[in-house]
Amino acid sequence: MGILRLGILLFLCGTAAALAQGRAVIPNVIAPSTEGVQISVKVTPGLRSSKRLRSAALRQARTDLHAGDPVTATDLRALAEAGDGLAAQRYVRVLEASGTADPSDLAYFSAVAVGTGRVWTLDTMVRAMHQLDPATEPQTRINKYISVLYPHAWAGNPLALQAVIDFNGAGRLFGPLSDRTRQRILDQARAQDDGRLELGLAVALLERANPDDTIQARELLQRAEASEHLAVKTTAQNLLRRITAVTPEG
Repeated sequence: MGILRLGILLFLCGTAAALAQGRAVIPNVIAPSTEGVQISVKVTPGLRSSKRLRSAALRQARTDLHAGDPVTATDLRALAEAGDGLAAQRYVRVLEASGTADPSDLAYFSAVAVGTGRVWTLDTMVRAMHQLDPATEPQTRINKYISVLYPHAWAGNPLALQAVIDFNGAGRLFGPLSDRTRQRILDQARAQDDGRLELGLAVALLERANPDDTIQARELLQRAEASEHLAVKTTAQNLLRRITAVTPEG
């Protein structure tokens, strides 16, 4: 099984860029559909009252923010940390403009914004997450990403759903793929019916190097092979040939 996993890794790394911060990753070989990317789920209500803020100066900063007046980056960060979604979104823009932002900060504050319903920051969140090191990213922040991504994925947002696939797996940000998450992905795959999700889930299963998972991965790839999406179809065919070469059916 180790040979099979290595073969899958090598194949995928040959089909798309596979380096992030100097370490190999499984790439998103088929870009998610753009249809449905505006599907939004309000995970948290956000900061509803300035009374929760620790100082009069910060309460004034929030008043200025929502009035459209200038607010410093320091105050934006403090407000975002207190749960203000608008401040989080504005702070993400400040971080992006700097060109030197910590990817963890970009991902986290984007998650705060997305969690309060500002879904247009989801793309920034996911792109930053792809730069994170699972070994060093704080668990509290990982929990935040999970709490934001999963509801959006199950609501049918394709960008969030692809991220759930990308970040579940051995050595990945969310850890090994659970049976429950696998089933939810399969439910979404049946609804979308383009083979892309089956392909992504098959790759995640092959990483687990479990004989039963390989059997299901083969079934998923056979479904993906029937897709009318040429890139999905071709990738599934190539993976099926590689699996068959290492673990013939029967």
